[in-house]
Amino acid sequence: MRETELYLPVKNLLISQGFDVKAEVKDIDVLAMKDEFMLAVELKTKLSIKLIYQAIDRQKIVDQVYIALPKSAIKIRSASYRNLSYLLKRLEIGLILVDDQVAEVNIEANIYDMERSRTRYKKRKQQTLKEFRLRKFNKNTGGTRDKKITRYKESVIEIAVYMIEHYPCSPKEIKAATHIQKTASILQKNYEGYFLRVSRGLYQVNDDKIEEILKLKKLLKEGVSNENS
Repeated sequence: MRETELYLPVKNLLISQGFDVKAEVKDIDVLAMKDEFMLAVELKTKLSIKLIYQAIDRQKIVDQVYIALPKSAIKIRSASYRNLSYLLKRLEIGLILVDDQVAEVNIEANIYDMERSRTRYKKRKQQTLKEFRLRKFNKNTGGTRDKKITRYKESVIEIAVYMIEHYPCSPKEIKAATHIQKTASILQKNYEGYFLRVSRGLYQVNDDKIEEILKLKKLLKEGVSNENS
């Protein structure tokens, strides 16, 4: 599909909504007017960052901006579409999709409510703050795709190090010594396979994991010293 093939369906859609429509007005692909309200539409056969830039530029002079794409250019049920949808809403850019000579508004170019968005994700914010404040070490490197050390992983390592020196141990004893409130849960879930239950209420470190744990302990301590230097 060519960009020119998007024009007529988009024009018909806007006319049906009571707009007067003209094409190629001061480099704007489609300009629509209703009383004093101005709406611009940029026509493209595929999505690009340049298209987003154009739409943002149009916002300087018109009341609403839409981008129009062939429906085949967007995978509606994909994760990338969900991200695109959020981006366009955040930028207050609407999306029109054209399929079989019919244009439909997929995303409205409404004013974005930032406070509503922040309220919706309040729980995630609290979880992020909690992770930041509880994290004792700073071994992770920003931008890495390697396995990251979270506060949960720190707790696992801390429990394992204590157990190497004091095994076998009960969850109550470990919790009292380390002040890690989720000790019992960490031992029971045993995601890393570090722990062995030797008898009811008593645990020790898996011998095969001791070397790995001690290496992690050293890395975490180096992370602290590097951060403070």
